[in-house]
Amino acid sequence: MYVPNRADRRFQALLNGELFACFGGGKSPSTPDYEGAAEKTAASDREALSYQTWANRPEQNMPWGSQKWDSQKVTDPATGEKVTKWTQNTTLNEDSQRALDAQLGLMGDRSELAQSMYGRMADEYGTEMDWGNLPEIGGAAGARQRGEDAIYGRATSRLDPQWEQTMDQTEAKLAAQGLRPGDKAYDQAMDNLNRQKTDAYQQATYGSIMGGGQEGERTFNMESQDRNRALAEEMQKRGFSLNEINAIISGQQVGMPSMPSFNAAGKAQGVDYSGAAQAGYDADLASASQDQAALQGWMQGGASMAMMSDRRLKRNITLIGSFKQYPLYLFQYLWGTWAVGVMADEVNQDAVTRLPNGYDMVDLARVV
Repeated sequence: MYVPNRADRRFQALLNGELFACFGGGKSPSTPDYEGAAEKTAASDREALSYQTWANRPEQNMPWGSQKWDSQKVTDPATGEKVTKWTQNTTLNEDSQRALDAQLGLMGDRSELAQSMYGRMADEYGTEMDWGNLPEIGGAAGARQRGEDAIYGRATSRLDPQWEQTMDQTEAKLAAQGLRPGDKAYDQAMDNLNRQKTDAYQQATYGSIMGGGQEGERTFNMESQDRNRALAEEMQKRGFSLNEINAIISGQQVGMPSMPSFNAAGKAQGVDYSGAAQAGYDADLASASQDQAALQGWMQGGASMAMMSDRRLKRNITLIGSFKQYPLYLFQYLWGTWAVGVMADEVNQDAVTRLPNGYDMVDLARVV
């Protein structure tokens, strides 16, 4: 491969081996230990979480008591690792503790009293409701009839003497006029009077029917109200003990003082060793790719000279790396030109061509 004279700086780098020091023999960088990086990342996350948990366990002191956290190392039965177990403890001052004890004692006494009343409640609810003792609703028909009879009786008690007197006066009046039964005028007068009497008694009948219906409705309403009152009283008697028990045990909740809130600490993220390993590997891989590309450029930049790879034409040969798993050398041709390349006698021979002058050249594209 031909090296231009104006590239003295790059040539000196070739002589010093600097350009090919990073080629690593033409190999790609080793694959990172992803499992180890993941384990380190997980351990870092656990450490960050542990600090966050510790920051969120402050000891709080209030006028009525205090609250604090205690920790101890225990063995996780699932993993066998040592983990931190936290215990929250609340301590009341003397006055608050005395008030709490009093509330608990009162609650216990009320519960025991309510429990002693369960037998009575069981007796009340254990007996089936006796519906036969409730007032009956069914006297409305009799009340209606009685009302009709009473109203009609009151009406006829006034109509009977009134019409008896009217009939006597009419007969006497007709007799004074010389009229007798059988006379047309007499019979006509008596017929008119009888029709008036019938109308009067018919009106009394209608009045009694209307009044009897109203009396029956009033009686039905009264009977219904009496039955409902009796039923409500019976139900109240049956549930009286239960209501008493509920009244005793309701409102027994113990009032505990509440601790003030605080701003919880946020979790700091652990070190991302997995990401760092991947980023480093990607950078190394990119750098190796660039170096390989640079090497290809060096070797292909002067293809007409690089193809002359016969060892007999070279001197000052120095091993500097590898190319496609073959040794790569820095050397000087016999005519003074410096170059980088391979030896024809060391690569696959199907890439080697013997020239008419007896020297070998290499087709770099066919080197495998």
